[in-house]
Amino acid sequence: ICLDWVATCTAVNIPLSKSDHPVLRKFLKEKVVNGGAIPGSHQLQEKYLGDVYLQEKETLKTNLTKKPVAVICDETPDVEGRCVLNILIAPLEKDESGRILAYLADTVFLEQCNHSTVSMAVVKCLQEYSIDNDDVIVFNTDNAAYMKKAYTAALKSLFPNSVHVTCMAHIMNLVGSAFRRPFDQLNSFMLSFSQMFYHAGSRKRRYLQFMTKNLPPGRKATMAPNPCATRWNSWFTAVQYHSEHFGLYKEFIEKEIDTCGKTTPQSVERLHEMLQDPNMAESLQVQISIMANKCRVLIGLLDIFQSRRPIVTKAFDYLEDLHMKLEANKDLSYETCAEYFEGLDLSFAIKMQILNRVEQAYINAEDKLSKYISDGQPAISFLKEVRVFDPRHIAFMSDSVSSYESIPGFSDVPKNELDAYFTRLGPAAVHAAACGVVDLDIFWDGLKERLPILSGLAIRYKSVIVNSADAERSNSIYKLVLSSRRRSVTNDNLKALVFLYHNQRLASGAFEDKDFEEDFESFDEA
Repeated sequence: ICLDWVATCTAVNIPLSKSDHPVLRKFLKEKVVNGGAIPGSHQLQEKYLGDVYLQEKETLKTNLTKKPVAVICDETPDVEGRCVLNILIAPLEKDESGRILAYLADTVFLEQCNHSTVSMAVVKCLQEYSIDNDDVIVFNTDNAAYMKKAYTAALKSLFPNSVHVTCMAHIMNLVGSAFRRPFDQLNSFMLSFSQMFYHAGSRKRRYLQFMTKNLPPGRKATMAPNPCATRWNSWFTAVQYHSEHFGLYKEFIEKEIDTCGKTTPQSVERLHEMLQDPNMAESLQVQISIMANKCRVLIGLLDIFQSRRPIVTKAFDYLEDLHMKLEANKDLSYETCAEYFEGLDLSFAIKMQILNRVEQAYINAEDKLSKYISDGQPAISFLKEVRVFDPRHIAFMSDSVSSYESIPGFSDVPKNELDAYFTRLGPAAVHAAACGVVDLDIFWDGLKERLPILSGLAIRYKSVIVNSADAERSNSIYKLVLSSRRRSVTNDNLKALVFLYHNQRLASGAFEDKDFEEDFESFDEA
């Protein structure tokens, strides 16, 4: 029961010190069979936490044996000033719901964070889990220069079947940041709006009461999303919220000015000044409406690239479609945005100023995306070529083995296998599939005997993950575990607590994973 108690507490992030609380001691003793045998927190940490950690580690080691895996890394500073490297390993096989789950393998405390220390930590971790170098299929990181060098200078030669993919969700976030940069007025408005509610519980209550009174029946009043650097979609979701509620803000701000009097905070005064100026208010309204509409594609792609479902055969198409859309909108005509100005008394000069900002937003986003479609994403050639494993794409791709140099091992594919796939088996699968969508798992599993080399490569690479979002999630878990209640925890115990919390949540199915991927096909159609 002591081991079960520790496993339960760590799975739901209850500090073991709570075991010393008199009320909990009484409950365990009177209501739980053998609950009185559970010792105090000190003994739980010293004797049992390590055992639970080793048991879970052995279970994970067994789960990873002889499977192709993705290695995901990310570094974060903690409140103690240490460099913390989280290393995750994801077996490239789907769970029952079609997701690829990345398990936290190790938390490493680095004295220095550079390509050398990162590569050594990764190699040591993989050796500890007895993972063969040939089974490492993808090395997934953020876009940091030392991560790229860790792969090119050391890991690439050790893992012959691997490709280095920098996080596609991170790239989309950079594109989104470039897209919103020209809107100075809008950024200032949103910052002031967020600051207005900072440490202001009574103002939040008044705001919700005001919204409840003024919104149409049936709509629930909520607070505006708070733009946050660690939640990549939050700025755009906040814009969409403001586009629905902007017409009510002026009256609410005026009421706040009357309520607060001389104690009115600067953020409320700035908002009052903006909304009292007719030109400024209408200009903000137009900018919010345009951004709320234009950002939908970015929100959709950010959600898709953060998902746990493998989309590697679609990733390049998503980038290419977005690039064409951004490039086509760099030269906007007034007519394409005329609907946003209807009913507003803005001068032609202000209208053109807004359109120039929109154009600059598209230019910035297109420039940023172009960088990663060319050489900023080290796996861009791989992402382009790996589409060959989806029969829907072969009509537009080369049937020559030499055209797929970025896919490790593709040079070993016999010509007759590739010809059979391109001329007969692939087109037949597309023709027979409903709406032309082929289930790649069933398709390639069924060709193991007829196309042994090609199907082996397809099975290996069709489920490659293209984001390191799980590493970002593990960083958040680390900071959640290392709370003010645990600042004295040892490094070994901290590593065990983070490991158990992250992995037991995955095993239990309790991970917070919005179903970003549910409407993949409808997004493709849109």
